[in-house]
Amino acid sequence: MANTSTYYRRRQPGRKAEDFRIAWKAQTPESVFSGKNLEDLEASIAALAQASEKLNELNSARSAAQKTRDEEQAALNGLLILVAHGVRSDPAYGEDSALYRSMGFIPKSERNSGLTRRSKAENKEAAA
Repeated sequence: MANTSTYYRRRQPGRKAEDFRIAWKAQTPESVFSGKNLEDLEASIAALAQASEKLNELNSARSAAQKTRDEEQAALNGLLILVAHGVRSDPAYGEDSALYRSMGFIPKSERNSGLTRRSKAENKEAAA
């Protein structure tokens, strides 16, 4: 926003500096304040703009790198699934092998069915 008396929100230094520059240039461009002239202010504004642009470029590069990483993770996950299926289907190894277990899976012989039966006392407690 331009330099207005109704503008009360807190401004970022870049926006505030731009308001200073506009007012300074319009009213008294040749004046020196605290040993600084209008060119010094404009140079500082330009340096901030360059730093902001560099940060935007780095953020863009970071975002692209994250996307690449995510794609590589998905590709690796697909490969791991294929290898696990290959170990399961290989007659020399299969779902009950030490290799399958060391890969982090539960061998077929160690799996529980998941079926649980309540005792008669538990059934009465659940009904009450």
